[in-house]
Amino acid sequence: MCSYLHRATNGRYYFRMAIPAKLRPAFGGKREIKQALNTADRDTAKLLIPDLTKAAQIALTAAEKAETDAAPPHVAPVSPKSPAALERERVRWDHEQAEAAWQDEQAAKDDAEAEELAEYEQAIAADHMGARLLAEQREQIELARLQGEAQARAILGKGRASESQNQAVEYQPASTETLPEHCLSKLYERWASSGVGNAKTVSRWRPKVKELVEHLGHDDVTKVKRADLNAWIETLVAKGLTKKTVVAGYIPAVRVAFNVAFEDGIISANPASALKVRAPKAVKLRERDLTDDEAATILKATMGPQPAGLAVDHARARRWVPWLLAYTGARVGEITQLRAMDIQQEDGIWFIHITPEAGSVKTAEARKVPLHSHLIEQGFAKFAKAGDTAPLFHREGAGSETHPAAKVRAGDLAKWVRSLGITAPQPNHGWRHRFKSQAFAVSMDNEAADIMQGHVPRVEAGKYGQRGLPRLRDELEKLSRYEIEAVD
Repeated sequence: MCSYLHRATNGRYYFRMAIPAKLRPAFGGKREIKQALNTADRDTAKLLIPDLTKAAQIALTAAEKAETDAAPPHVAPVSPKSPAALERERVRWDHEQAEAAWQDEQAAKDDAEAEELAEYEQAIAADHMGARLLAEQREQIELARLQGEAQARAILGKGRASESQNQAVEYQPASTETLPEHCLSKLYERWASSGVGNAKTVSRWRPKVKELVEHLGHDDVTKVKRADLNAWIETLVAKGLTKKTVVAGYIPAVRVAFNVAFEDGIISANPASALKVRAPKAVKLRERDLTDDEAATILKATMGPQPAGLAVDHARARRWVPWLLAYTGARVGEITQLRAMDIQQEDGIWFIHITPEAGSVKTAEARKVPLHSHLIEQGFAKFAKAGDTAPLFHREGAGSETHPAAKVRAGDLAKWVRSLGITAPQPNHGWRHRFKSQAFAVSMDNEAADIMQGHVPRVEAGKYGQRGLPRLRDELEKLSRYEIEAVD
């Protein structure tokens, strides 16, 4: 929904933003900023809105600071963009939105994947392979889970995986050198090699292009009609894929290949642009938030004794991660990847530094999240150690590129929480939804809550300027404390 997009009776679109009464004199008495977008196409008009919104908000801010006799701020008109430029922006937006949607969907899958891994490890342990072997060979066990129990023992016998498995993934092109320029597969690899998408996205999207090629029965982009893509989408939906999965994981993958063909003049129009997915709405049986009782059950369990054989980092995760989720609303992976050096203090305010340097961050941007006083009182700050890169909640060097240690630990926690009788759809992610609900209940500033949770700013102007820790800390302290008695 575009709040400032309006359609005239003639079908043409306009940008309109109301001017506060006190600022109207600076704008010659006008009640709104209004500009024609010179188009009757809604998708095209929507692409022009962000630039105009930014310009209008800058003008309003300038007017607020200006003297009463100052010249009215000027909102620069936005020139209509070429079809190619609009298509490039649409693809960029598709990519960003697809990344966000995929991350949300992955959060829903994390619990099931990790539970499966934990069950597999327990089966191996039952075969008397030993706890020490499990700890040292966890990476191989994770790979073995995907390949089946028949290959597991062979993989475990090969020793530790090479260090290269823990290195950053680099773009690995598929072999398309011999293919003609108009082949979808080759067009996709050209997009992939541009660096627009990260290596994980490239790898995740490549099979989707292959699926389309197999569905079409050919690899020629010039022969693809929009009806062909609509039929492909209908096939995906018929397989049981959700609308969200198709929109986030399939359509953007093929659209980028078509866009390369469009920009190079191989095709005159992009048949993958603005595709629609018609699918049943997902059934929702309950809210995604943790209930009051569920939250209390989990936090009480964190205070109780843990099994004697539990690794120190695993026990520490059970003790602290739920509390950090409750008081920060962060993504569970952002918490389980924290290092000792990420607990810091600035001007007397304790905070955690959530940074891509420690692992995956959805927005790829570092942020400082203040620690609630209740966490400080419980002693969490004692783990702070400047320059110490050791992870707090998992073994250093564990995990793999496909199964990062922080994600595996999140799955361990999800399985443990489920064992407490918690039935929330996502026992870890439920804290994130609960934080937002609690923030609303105590009238926490929306912008502050979004910043702490790492949400993208709701308006373009929200990307400008810094929000200091004191303000965030004051807003965070509005949350009611979780008063849980320690278990003997």
